[in-house]
Amino acid sequence: MKKLALIAVIAAISPLAAQAESNFVVGAGALSASARLDFTVTIPKVLFLQVGAGTSYANNATINNLTFAVPAGNVGNGTAVAGTGGDLAGGGVTVRVLGNSGTVTLTNATTGQLSSGVVGNPTIPWTDIAVTTGALAATTPGFTNAAIAHPTFNNAAGGGTSAAPTTLTATAGLVRREASWTFAYANTATLPAGTYGGAGATANNARVTYTATAP
Repeated sequence: MKKLALIAVIAAISPLAAQAESNFVVGAGALSASARLDFTVTIPKVLFLQVGAGTSYANNATINNLTFAVPAGNVGNGTAVAGTGGDLAGGGVTVRVLGNSGTVTLTNATTGQLSSGVVGNPTIPWTDIAVTTGALAATTPGFTNAAIAHPTFNNAAGGGTSAAPTTLTATAGLVRREASWTFAYANTATLPAGTYGGAGATANNARVTYTATAP
């Protein structure tokens, strides 16, 4: 019987526990009643990085392959060669970063110098890949559209992470930056004929991986 009585009491007070605050006043003069609400909004941490083709705030598996075709009469003469294959013209790519948890750090990593795959032949050092930074032709609403420094390539024979990362300082806790990186081949050395690098993660050290980190 006691158990049944306890169940009855809980059933009676449960609707009251779910109700909002109320205030009941009586009197002959002017009356004032108040009731309060508390609001809570939870914002998740987000971090978005786009280098090249991308879809805003979503995953996109497209990897741009930047290619540089040296004219036969210009091999190794120091005349820079513009690229193709980025999402922008002339070897250019879109760079876009969104973070809401503080300063964002950009790095890149290589697996070694660009190779033709021929043992004993020279390689192309990453110092021969020039990068020009600038603004995009059009600004995305809410973003700061201005040059973003490109993290220095790791030029070691075995590759590695860039020694000089790029820091994007947060403003009021937010990073919303976009820019363009335009790549060119410096063409400073006369090299054996062949294709250096190529499309694919393991193709002659072709792949550069960019990483954004935030607190």
